[in-house]
Amino acid sequence: MPIFKLAVFSLVVFFFIQCTKEKIITNYEVVETPSYGDNLNKDKDKTNIEFHSILTTNLFQKPSSINELTRTDRVIQSCGDKTLINEVIISNYMNTSFVKLPTRKFMIDSTEKFITDTYIRFFIRRPTEAEKTWFINFINANKANPNFRPELVYTSFSASDEYMFY
Repeated sequence: MPIFKLAVFSLVVFFFIQCTKEKIITNYEVVETPSYGDNLNKDKDKTNIEFHSILTTNLFQKPSSINELTRTDRVIQSCGDKTLINEVIISNYMNTSFVKLPTRKFMIDSTEKFITDTYIRFFIRRPTEAEKTWFINFINANKANPNFRPELVYTSFSASDEYMFY
């Protein structure tokens, strides 16, 4: 009989210990993380080799050889106007058949995706809403112009000031 009383007492104690009111969680312990712009504070000038290497990777979707990088670096150093020589190099690259470009149809039909993909490809960030709106309006305004093609957009992105910095 004492074992039976001990068992009943143990069950009663166990019941009262286990049956407590559930705590209501009001704080989910979210860690606050500072939010910054998407690579908007680019202030370091790319070196000639960095610029050329990144440019060829963006345009051809494959890296340049070290010989080509060195040769292009010498050409850039030999010219006094870095912006001019970069634009000449960009123009020469855009005139090759190896540049990986989206189609004009894709640019016109999927304008928002084209804009986002282009910003990510060249600036390594998403466009702001203002940039996206401006480009959508610009592309829509030039739809009827058959000379308006993705290579013009890619050339402008490659020659932009933001592209020259990281």
